[in-house]
Amino acid sequence: MEEKKVNKDIELTDIPEGSGTDVYANLKEKLEGVQQFPGVYHFKFIITGGLDKVEELRKVLPDDEFIEQPSKTGKYVSITVKKEVQNADEVIKIYRQTGEIKGIMIL
Repeated sequence: MEEKKVNKDIELTDIPEGSGTDVYANLKEKLEGVQQFPGVYHFKFIITGGLDKVEELRKVLPDDEFIEQPSKTGKYVSITVKKEVQNADEVIKIYRQTGEIKGIMIL
């Protein structure tokens, strides 16, 4: 009986850092081990740089479902974006693009 991959959220903090470690190569390996492709991937972000950063994020992911949850203090917004992706490389491409936006933390 073939074992099915189980969708599991992977955070970049799950990837060990070290000298010579390519965080995206490690992420790709983990994604391929637990995420079923093609499928819906849940990108998670914390916006700390103001609500204009949400609009910058929407430019990278324009047609996808955004779930926004403001903090109780209003200092940040937690965002989950559900996106249909074809493979781990597509996930990594989006993380690279969103990682360039200042004021957004990638989870």
